Amino acid sequence: MTKNLIYQVWAGELRPGCKHSSKLMKAYADRIGADYRLDIDPNIASAVCDVPMYFEWLNPMLDDSFLEYDNVLVVDLDIFPTTNCRNIFDEAYSDVGICTEPFQGKYRASTTIGGHIGMANDEKWFRSVQKQYEIDLPRDADGYLKIYNAGMVLFSNKGLRKCREKFEAFQEYINYMRTQKLGRFYTVDQNYFHVMMCQHLDYTEMSNEWNCYIHYTRGPLGLTEPIHDGRGPDPQFVHIQLSGADYFEDEQLDLITNEKLGLKMREKLL
Repeated sequence: MTKNLIYQVWAGELRPGCKHSSKLMKAYADRIGADYRLDIDPNIASAVCDVPMYFEWLNPMLDDSFLEYDNVLVVDLDIFPTTNCRNIFDEAYSDVGICTEPFQGKYRASTTIGGHIGMANDEKWFRSVQKQYEIDLPRDADGYLKIYNAGMVLFSNKGLRKCREKFEAFQEYINYMRTQKLGRFYTVDQNYFHVMMCQHLDYTEMSNEWNCYIHYTRGPLGLTEPIHDGRGPDPQFVHIQLSGADYFEDEQLDLITNEKLGLKMREKLL
């Protein structure tokens, strides 16, 4: 029988929405026969790089206690399992399983997010990666760079050991990307994992139903779709990235997770 773990991590006091995610993930773990671990302020990854908290979800690369598991699911505290969520550990995958963000290519082409996240900097980052790591990066059917969301990553024991053996130290990547002057987003964990995964791992793009996200849409696309709901017909994990959602009531988070966003709910969120 395989031994599986669901891992969540946070810095500081847990916000209400994070507490609810933790409660639901713990119940989900119990239902599917997995262990559950929540770390608060572990300062494991933060001890080996100068970017506090960002890399803490990669603690399984540093903490030997994770090696006792056949599979480790690392999942953010703004992700919620649906009521009848299937057992993710029954899914077939290679070294790691991860989901893309299929809306991001078009979205970043239309606007700049957070002052520096956009298609122009994505392409500059890609050229910096090519130069330093001598690898190509995958693109979607429309030619945009694929975006892999680090909010939900499934590690096999073999894949986790490969990460430990082959991945560049966090700080080395951070230092190099800082010289490229693309902005903070491109220097930290998600883009780091994107590069290392593509360079060293046999990874599986899992169904987006395992990390389907809901967020506000900025820029011109927001005129027609102010809230992007990335769920398909069979959502499993819902990534609620709405501003302020960490402070939503439990009932509202449950409603968003398990129901379609009807007109009344959209009006309330806007």
